[in-house]
Parts: sequence; structure tokens; C-alpha cells
Amino acid sequence: MEEIERFEKALRVVERYEGYLFRRAMGMALVICGVVFPLTAFLVLKGRIIAGLLNMSTEAFIAFVPTIVLLIGTSMIVYKFTSAHVVTSKMRKESVWKDFPHMVVMFMVWFIAFFLTNYAPEPFATVSWLWAGGGASLTSYLVLKRDPAHMTYPELLIIGLICSTSSLPLLLIQDAQLVLNATFLVFSASFITGGIYSLVNASKLLSESQK
Repeated sequence: MEEIERFEKALRVVERYEGYLFRRAMGMALVICGVVFPLTAFLVLKGRIIAGLLNMSTEAFIAFVPTIVLLIGTSMIVYKFTSAHVVTSKMRKESVWKDFPHMVVMFMVWFIAFFLTNYAPEPFATVSWLWAGGGASLTSYLVLKRDPAHMTYPELLIIGLICSTSSLPLLLIQDAQLVLNATFLVFSASFITGGIYSLVNASKLLSESQK
């Protein structure tokens, strides 16, 4: 019985550490989204002004700088989750590619959500960013909740609700610049808040695993 109890305790420690790794990866990913996505949009919208200050053509600036920023942010997110998968796969002696299809599906959900903002009608073009972020977050939350092999991330639900509900009053504002600034602020604040929430929970799981 003593050996069984020790084994169960060790298993709980492993599970908590896995939870810590993935919650930390989620937290970092959400903070990166809250910084990189609005920054990329800002660089595109202000491309002409910034390009002039840098003595570049507007076309060259928009084609190069925002793309690089977005690629760096995306690469960091992929790296965080891949690192967590590699560590847990080694701990459980499973193939690192086991969850690869699931990761691809999640990536496609976010990619499609933001890609569709390109086709939003002009009155809703700006607010569509909140719909994309909120919709992708809620979809990710529901997908992860239905899969017993993965944890539930309430931070995704929080982000989805904040983005979705905040977009409604913005539809009533006529000032385009005010709507743009509010959209960036809500988007960034919601994702960074969700990221911090996830990082705090990750720290709690790490503390529990060390007891």
C-alpha cells in the first residue's frame, strides 16, 4: 500500500508539473497575442507615416516590418507550446507528434478567424478584430473542454466574453478613430489579462507540485 501511495503521489506531481508547463505556455501565448496583434495592425495603419520617418517606401515598410513582427510573435507562440509538448512527451515517454494534429486544428481556428476580418464590411472592419479574437478564444475553450486529454482554460472563456460583449457598444460609436483606439485597447487588455491569469495559475500549480 505504501508503494501505491508513493506512486500515486508521484503521478500527481507529474500531472501538476505538466499543467504548469501548458498553463505557462498558454499565458505567454496570450500575452504575446495581446502585444503583437495590435502592434501589427498599428504598423499597417500608420505605415505611411512611419515609412516616411524611416525614409522607406510605404509599400516596402508594410510588406516587411509588420510581417516580421507577426512572424516573430507566431514563432514564439509555437515555440512555447512545442517546448511544453516535448518535455511532457519525454516525461510520459510518448511521441512528441501525438498532439500535432490537435495543435494544427487550433492554429487553423485562430488563423481563419483573423483571416476573415479582411472580408468584414467597412462599418464593422475595426470591430471585427474583437469578434475574431473573441470567437477564436471561445472556440478554443470549447474544443479543449470537450477533450478529456487536455485541461480546461477559463482564461479563454474570459477573453472571449470580454471581446464579444465589448464589441457591442462600439458599434454605436460614430467616431472611427475612437472605435479604432477602443478596439486596440480592449483587445490588448483582454488578452494580457487572460495571459496573466494563466501565468498566476501556472505558478500555483508549480508550488503545489513541489510540496
